[in-house]
Amino acid sequence: MEILVIALIPLSLLLLGAGFLVVAQVSGFMQSAFFNQRQNFSNMIIQQYMERITLAQGQLYQRKRELEGLSAQLSLSNQELGSLNEMKSKFLSMVVHDVRTPLASIRGFSELLMGKKLGEREEMYLKNIVSSTDQLGRLIADLTDLAMIEAGKLKMEKALFDFPDMAKDILPGLSINAQKKNVELAVNEFPYGVLVDGDKFRLSQVFMNLVNNAIKFTPAGRSVEVFFRREGKYITTLVKDSGIGIHPSETKKIFEKFYQAKYQKDAKLRKQGWGLGLSIAQEVVRAHKGDIGAVSPGLGKGSTFWFKIPAGG
Repeated sequence: MEILVIALIPLSLLLLGAGFLVVAQVSGFMQSAFFNQRQNFSNMIIQQYMERITLAQGQLYQRKRELEGLSAQLSLSNQELGSLNEMKSKFLSMVVHDVRTPLASIRGFSELLMGKKLGEREEMYLKNIVSSTDQLGRLIADLTDLAMIEAGKLKMEKALFDFPDMAKDILPGLSINAQKKNVELAVNEFPYGVLVDGDKFRLSQVFMNLVNNAIKFTPAGRSVEVFFRREGKYITTLVKDSGIGIHPSETKKIFEKFYQAKYQKDAKLRKQGWGLGLSIAQEVVRAHKGDIGAVSPGLGKGSTFWFKIPAGG
């Protein structure tokens, strides 16, 4: 009996060992299969990404070729636009030069005839001629400035001057224009001792343009107010009218060249301007490292135009 037990023990151990061996082999096989499956999955993912990268590279190359083609077309278009712009500037300069001389002659001879004894109708005709030549003269001046701006030749002849004194010199003539339209021109208190290093003639153009525009678009019986403020290192001029106002969508557009307000219903007033004055004023103010703009509560509620430039004293 003892012999049998002793004989059985090694057999049990042998069977147990064999079982462990089988389990180990099965486990190893499963691990190997799982590893291979994971490796295959990883390879598949990598392959997909490689294919996508290759596709993206192809698309990128195609877009690069398209972009190069568009750039070449744009370069050609820019050259053509530059050439057309140069031709336009030359044509504008020629027209301005050719028109100015005969216009001056027409005005001069009209003034000579006005000194003669003429009938009432003839005098009225001559006044209309002089008025029309003045209007054309202003247009010629604006076109001259525009041509110089586009050619980059609008130079500022800067010198130190008293800014309030400049305004005081101009206001009497502006008051006459207001009286002709039965518009009150109210000027608030001037700041004293404000010196500006700038082009006095050009800045006076800006001031006159804003005030004359305010008078033009203000109905008879109403008023235009002029303010001057010292704000830090700037001197600010504000011109407030009680006219047609500005639509919110146009507060910046009105400073573009040749822009006419779309909400201006008075055809007669529209014909009085060419949409150049504010554009030129903007160029002048910016050349003085200043700013210009307009605000309005809305149509029919008036507007306020302003510009500010650095002050030296």
